[in-house]
Amino acid sequence: MPRIAVVTDSTADFAAVSPADLGVTVVPLTVHWGRDVLRDRVDLNTTEFYERLRGDPSHPKTAAPPVGIFEEVYADLLKEYDAAISVHIAWTLSSTYDVAASAARSVDPDRVFVVDSTSTSVGLGWLVERAAQLAAADESAPNIVEALGEMIPRLRLYLTLETLEYLQRGGRIGRAQAFVGSLLNVKPVLQLMDGVVHPIERVRTRAASIRRVAEIAEGAGPKERMAVVHGDSETEAVQVRDGLASGQPELPIPITEVGAVIATYAGPGIIGVGCLLAP
Repeated sequence: MPRIAVVTDSTADFAAVSPADLGVTVVPLTVHWGRDVLRDRVDLNTTEFYERLRGDPSHPKTAAPPVGIFEEVYADLLKEYDAAISVHIAWTLSSTYDVAASAARSVDPDRVFVVDSTSTSVGLGWLVERAAQLAAADESAPNIVEALGEMIPRLRLYLTLETLEYLQRGGRIGRAQAFVGSLLNVKPVLQLMDGVVHPIERVRTRAASIRRVAEIAEGAGPKERMAVVHGDSETEAVQVRDGLASGQPELPIPITEVGAVIATYAGPGIIGVGCLLAP
């Protein structure tokens, strides 16, 4: 048994492997919708979520897991493992990292290491996958944290949305605020970097925005990994993947659908390309 346990949250997307296969513990965020309090990926699957998001006039809100959940998870894991590495969505996008760090200090700050991914979705998933691989190879907790720190600056997520409305509603629009005045006239091309949504370009059509996301990702330099992410837009995601794959057949490019927490802010219609740049 590996000496190090690995924990993450439900905003992590795993494009080519499941967290269960990795032995990773996933702590769900919650979606509050009217009177309903739903655990991401537990009480609410993505198909149900997008159907409701498109038809329900009320807008959901998300919440980090309670500190007590993290405390319980860490305490239980430390009964079996020497230490735990807990890797989470960027602190700028959610309070999950802060809650996890508080729980770590309460349970055992010398044995629970909390890492801010500065990302989410497949970027977070790749970090978690790497942590699990190193834990299985009996690497020490400090060495695993150092390895993740080396990966984090190489993560990129380029994306386009059908609308910025959901980002604006949820207060997660960051520097993309500059695009708000033209919501009805343009489609945004964005980058998630250092935990902040940065505007890259404004284009006139949905097709052009998807094309630009693929072009920008393709031109980002040599890559160790790539994946296409989408929100209720599988047909377009397949087209993006096929186009990228034709230019770099040596690199597997899986497709994954983002969960309810990310979709609360991105809305249906998100298309993105995640990249882990080569060292």
